[in-house]
Amino acid sequence: MSPAAANKKHRSFDPDRFLATIGQGRKSLAVARKKTIFTQGDAADAVFYIQKGKVRLTVVSKTGKETTIGIWGEESLFGEGSLAGQGLRLGSASAMTDCQLLRR
Repeated sequence: MSPAAANKKHRSFDPDRFLATIGQGRKSLAVARKKTIFTQGDAADAVFYIQKGKVRLTVVSKTGKETTIGIWGEESLFGEGSLAGQGLRLGSASAMTDCQLLRR
């Protein structure tokens, strides 16, 4: 294995390790298809891990135009702005399918 590949493998996200170490405050959530997870402007107080399903992240501009900024699937994290000290959500998240999430 090349040094670059070894370094990439070493730095890659390990969901099993994450789930085993996040400790207190972890909450499992079932979110039905088309339901809102959080809304733009809400307090950025948690990060989410998708165990099952798909989530759409959108943002609404000052002129009222909405756009999709990403679609996340299983084993993805979203809402990580809360880890960087972001006070408010910059976008909205909703379930595209029935989802099983971990909230921390």
